[in-house]
Amino acid sequence: MGERKRKLQQFLSQHKKCIFCGGIVDATTIEHCPPRALFQNRTAPDGFEFSSCVPCNTYSSDEDLIVAVIARMGSPKFGDSDGKLVGMMKALNRQRPEFYKTFLPSATEARANNRQLGIEPGVGMTHQEMGVLNINDETRAAIRVFAKKLAKGITYFESGLIFKNEDCLALNWFTNANVIKDGGHKVFEILGHINGVTHELSRNRVVLNNQFEYKFSLSDDKNLILIQAKFGESFFLVITGCMTPGHLEDLLKKTYQDLGRDYQPFEIIQGKVANPIKPR
Repeated sequence: MGERKRKLQQFLSQHKKCIFCGGIVDATTIEHCPPRALFQNRTAPDGFEFSSCVPCNTYSSDEDLIVAVIARMGSPKFGDSDGKLVGMMKALNRQRPEFYKTFLPSATEARANNRQLGIEPGVGMTHQEMGVLNINDETRAAIRVFAKKLAKGITYFESGLIFKNEDCLALNWFTNANVIKDGGHKVFEILGHINGVTHELSRNRVVLNNQFEYKFSLSDDKNLILIQAKFGESFFLVITGCMTPGHLEDLLKKTYQDLGRDYQPFEIIQGKVANPIKPR
């Protein structure tokens, strides 16, 4: 038996079920979440390898690539330190040839966007190189898929709990453009009083918090979770979840009704009103 296969079998002997489709199906492989391509030199933090079935591992390959590209593009100070970004962008163009038509702003659009946000390019930089993201529908869909996997991965990593497909996950996310416009991470500031666990994330003594970091909160009854995650200077996720089917959906609906607002900051990405993760 080869060393790689031996390590896989040892890992799966400790983590027997796929954590991404409800903990029902036997795991046969390892899924990396966040995807290693998101990190410079593919150096992802220790511990973020999860037991998975093959369909759950492979069905999100396009979405993983989109997330990795926008995480790097939105962090221009270090997002291409390893020189891999252009190759990743070419790969994404092969897989999703229509993607860049609505993702990359023209020079005129980039200039107008930056003017609206009150930012100026540095010396030798163009407006398009400032890393302010232009979000299209494919990006929104990719973030939803990625957020489901990330929430299930972090929850398992921190607590050993596995989200069932009928359990609810709800997402609020924003980009560096929102941070500039709002003058800070407003959602994180509102949630700052909630206690949670944070870590120094690293591999081989390389600290990776500049590329990915999060705060994880779990209720005393282990029924509710809250995850606040940052991906460099690019985009930011707030994910809340509940392991009592229907409870969080009803709570959010009542909250919005009581507030009397059309604006609903959390989108339900799994639960009673959304499809669970399923292979395409």
